[in-house]
Amino acid sequence: MAIIKDFGVVLREYEAGETDKKLVLLTRAHGKMTVFARGARRTGSKLATGLFSYNEFVIFEGTGFYSLNAAQPVHVFDGIAEDYDKFCFACCFLEMVDKMVLTGMDSAEILNVLLYALAELTRARHAPATVFAVFAVKLLQTEGFAPLIGSAEGNAIVQTGESALTLSALAARSLTYILEANAKEMFAFRASPDVTEQLYRAARLFVAENLDARLKSLEMIGDLCL
Repeated sequence: MAIIKDFGVVLREYEAGETDKKLVLLTRAHGKMTVFARGARRTGSKLATGLFSYNEFVIFEGTGFYSLNAAQPVHVFDGIAEDYDKFCFACCFLEMVDKMVLTGMDSAEILNVLLYALAELTRARHAPATVFAVFAVKLLQTEGFAPLIGSAEGNAIVQTGESALTLSALAARSLTYILEANAKEMFAFRASPDVTEQLYRAARLFVAENLDARLKSLEMIGDLCL
């Protein structure tokens, strides 16, 4: 038995009993963890924590279980819950990470990619669809998946897996930048509406072919964001 102190985010939460919650966390040092938060649904509980925040967690490690003792927000990603498009994409980010990361995996790099993507959603620099494209490509890249970029007749041919699609030269340069940038710099480029649409459709195909999981949140978004 031990007390664990770590930083991270809540990927998923659901009710357990009358006043409790069960939380799936992504933490910096301990990876993905499932913890019980007893009394978290009571008003004023010190265990109440939102999905779109970076938190400091105090966790009790018992015999075969983890129990959340305290959760303190370090940074709240304001504005996501109030904007429908941003909310849907943020939920999609959490779901993708939850589906991809297994218990015991070293997930510090994935956590960084997720935090920078959530932070970018709170800004007005990029459309939510662009943020999704960057996040999806970078997330899969951390696990060894990357689209292959070639050229034909002045356009770029992007191989996403078994499929390929054509991108304009400008969209291909943006995709190349995303692949070469680190998590902190991956949004430091400009994207026109046309480039955003191309990157979004490429990222959707890339996710469909390389993430072996159904994403309910992504199905809900569809093409309404374009």
